Order: sequence, then structure tokens, then C-alpha cells
Amino acid sequence: MQNASDVSIVRTVHQRFDSDNRAAGTVEFDLATEESAGTQQFFALAGPFLHSLREGGVLVVDELDARLHPLLTRQLVGLFISSANRKNAQLIFATHDQGLLDSKQIRRDQVWFVEKGAMGASNLFCLDEIRGVRKDANFEKEYLLGQFGGVPHIGDFQKAIVNAGE
Repeated sequence: MQNASDVSIVRTVHQRFDSDNRAAGTVEFDLATEESAGTQQFFALAGPFLHSLREGGVLVVDELDARLHPLLTRQLVGLFISSANRKNAQLIFATHDQGLLDSKQIRRDQVWFVEKGAMGASNLFCLDEIRGVRKDANFEKEYLLGQFGGVPHIGDFQKAIVNAGE
């Protein structure tokens, strides 16, 4: 059993400003109770990311983009395709952030889609398996246009919502 004295409280430090917008020292926040969900998520991912980059291996993250700003998510993914990845670590992640479909950062063979079939079963397929997709294509735009599949079948969304209240 863990004693209360064995528990660490993580604090973050922020710059404090006076009424004239001049730096006036710092203030500490309790990470668990005073920081945003995004900051908490970033700290939760920091350890596994650093470990993977330092030791190598595979890191699997479900919904990587959850609670994170899209620019921060891109930076985290970018670590695995940069010189910071000296041990050839691999990042496998699920996301709903189509902004990560950047052909300048990601190859076709690194992009996989999941699409639910008519019976509700999920099919997994690689972008590289789709004929006619150029390596310099705008993956994000073509995905949002439904060129690759893997997009939800929403139907008449407005009608479904309006009728749901009846």
C-alpha cells in the first residue's frame, strides 16, 4: 500500500504579470487540478514518447490527438521522422485529425484507414493499396472528399437529429 508521503505532486510554473503587463515573478500550478486537459495529456504522453525515442521499439497510442492542439500533435509525430529518432522507434497511432495526412511528412505506406462495412465490421486498408494515388497528392483534401474511403456514413444528419427528438 502506498503512503501519502510516497505520492509526488507535479507542479508547473507560469510567468506572472502585473497590471502593466510587466513580468512580476512566477506562479505554480498543480498539474492535476489547475492545468488544462491538453497539458495533462501532453505530460502523460511525454514519458512514453521519450522512452521510445531513447530506447527504440514501438509506441502505440489510441486517439493521439485527443485533447491536444493539432500543431502539438504534428510536432509529436514529427519527432519519429526526425533526427531525434536515433533508435528507429516506430509510432503507431489512431487519430481523427485529418491534418496529419501531409504527404510532405507521411508516405502512402504509412497511412492506414479503417472503414465500417454495411454489416458493421471494420476493414483496415493502406493508402498505398489504392490505385492512382500519387505520392505528392494532397492526402488530406482527397480523404475529406471521400476519395479513399474511411469516412463515416452520416446520411441525412439534420433529419436524423430533428426526428430523434420526436
